[in-house]
Amino acid sequence: MPADYIKPWLKYLTDIRFWIILFFIVRLYAITNPPLDPSTLWRQTDVLMIARNFYETDNNIFFPRIDVSTSPEGSITGVEFPIYNYLIYLTALLFGYEDWYGRLINLIFSSVGVFFFHRLLKRYFTDEIAFHSSLLLLASAWFAYSRTTFPDIVAASLCIVSLYYAFKFFENGKWMDCLLYTILATIGCLSKISAISILTILIIPMLQLKFAVNRKIIISVASIVIIGIISIWYFYWVPYLISIGTSYFSMGFPIAMGVQDILDEPLLFAKKFYDSPLKYSGTAAVLISIYYSIKNRRIDLLLAPMILLTAYFVFILKSGRWFYINGYYFVMYVPAIVLLAAIGLSYLKGRLKIILLAFILIENIANQAHVFNINSAYLFYTRLESTFDSIGANRRDLIIVGCDGCSATSIYMSHRKGILSSKESLVDPAQVKLFRAQGFKYILIQKKLDGIDVALPYSIVHEEDDFCIYKL
Repeated sequence: MPADYIKPWLKYLTDIRFWIILFFIVRLYAITNPPLDPSTLWRQTDVLMIARNFYETDNNIFFPRIDVSTSPEGSITGVEFPIYNYLIYLTALLFGYEDWYGRLINLIFSSVGVFFFHRLLKRYFTDEIAFHSSLLLLASAWFAYSRTTFPDIVAASLCIVSLYYAFKFFENGKWMDCLLYTILATIGCLSKISAISILTILIIPMLQLKFAVNRKIIISVASIVIIGIISIWYFYWVPYLISIGTSYFSMGFPIAMGVQDILDEPLLFAKKFYDSPLKYSGTAAVLISIYYSIKNRRIDLLLAPMILLTAYFVFILKSGRWFYINGYYFVMYVPAIVLLAAIGLSYLKGRLKIILLAFILIENIANQAHVFNINSAYLFYTRLESTFDSIGANRRDLIIVGCDGCSATSIYMSHRKGILSSKESLVDPAQVKLFRAQGFKYILIQKKLDGIDVALPYSIVHEEDDFCIYKL
């Protein structure tokens, strides 16, 4: 094949924009799937509850509502500032409500985040490290989770973009760059408070003598404003919302409890670092990076990712066992992991570098291909709303989902409001009397997935292999 024909293709293959667009298109496949990914279905439906209640009940962004409630209007609750949920709501205003808008919004924000991640790294690392880091970020756990309906990667992407403008401000002192840093970082950290760990990278320019002192002061003031705004939301407004509504989302645990949870399951904890972000081949590249950087006395290369990982460790301790139980809590520090891996690749030469890079990409994508399909065991969720409609249930009829330790996915997918109840409560005459007095009309029993084994002395209005509905 002529060299003049090959060169244009090589140019595309080494342009991160080509890969961002390619990965974007690939991940559009099955984008309209219902939010039933096994590891995150509870989190996705919790997000969508709030978005749909903005659309159907009350669009006041300061008073998010969930479907887990004893009221047909839902319950106000404290949660991260629901900007992401509101974007879903705004999209629904234009096109009508659909679950999958959240997937698409996440995918758009994450793609922009990778683009700015590349631009930021090009300023302070080699073009090769910047390119490999960005390519690995596309194939990392972000491959799957950036098309999943939750705000974590949206928040991380916004903070990455804000870092780009903060570093630009350090270099040129333009007020617009500082303003963009402030706005984007505020929105990102409000969307997920743990995203503030990404902003700790600013410690590096703050300690460098080459940047003007007045610019450091301005960024410091802007950062204080950011911290102040997110503190008002998380430490004043969220407790207030819980006091007038209900406590539903976890706001963290004492650090001592988090330490104990890690000590109880050290292998599960470690797996969130050596397996989940970039799989085993990526971890090999990370180890190469650490080894050769120390050997060659290039600790400066490790500084940025290590600062992020150290800062995020505070949130890990506050999360406790939820960090390793929930499949996505690690996504905030994946940018640090891929940067370490890219630095490791930079120490390798010739074919060995290409082989390891290719293996990392293939291993990660192959291990995430399942996200394009819905497990057949979960498909019954998609029938709940139409089933309740078919038996004559009104949208304002309250339901009880009988289960032990399950999520509220059934409530959301039923398109009703209701509560989760244990087996003991459903067979307790006094409790059932209270349920009736509160206005509950139906009981949903999941027979297989996260359900309970119980036969109730009420009229069955619908029954099939996966679930049963009783008239209370």
